[in-house]
Amino acid sequence: MKLGSRQRSVLAGLLLALAITVIAVALSQWLFGFGLDPRDDTLRRAAGIAFTDEARGTLFSILPVALPALAAFLAPDTRPGRVTVRLTRLVCVAYLVIGVLLALSAARYGFDDARQLAEEGQVFIDTRAAVERLLLDTVWLTLAGIGLVFMRWNGTRERSSTPEPVKLSPPQA
Repeated sequence: MKLGSRQRSVLAGLLLALAITVIAVALSQWLFGFGLDPRDDTLRRAAGIAFTDEARGTLFSILPVALPALAAFLAPDTRPGRVTVRLTRLVCVAYLVIGVLLALSAARYGFDDARQLAEEGQVFIDTRAAVERLLLDTVWLTLAGIGLVFMRWNGTRERSSTPEPVKLSPPQA
């Protein structure tokens, strides 16, 4: 089954909307997570230490990485398709910025054993675990960066509805 330009645009737009939703949910879980524990803050949520710790699992998953890439791949070379590809690039950049901030927040919490010991009475995430998580987060961010680099940067130009004048060669004698 071959999809027409309009169907491809709609499908690419839906995939992009799903990616935006997943990224927005992860951002909400990280910044505005709701927990009854008074120790629940953005650093602990970023580190994922059993309060409201779904942000890392939501952001560093296949959906927010693959959906924008698939949307850019499906987008046709017409005007709506080029707009979709531009929006896809913006979504990828937003993913990278949010991902870097989330990964660094988690690493900051994990590297601060003294703070964890003072505030929690025990170390939830030691330095080794923080490094491992940071490396895994870097893999996801690298995949998103690779997708951003290989995205179509220039679509073919739409043809004008007016035909170009045909150049005729001079008559030959």
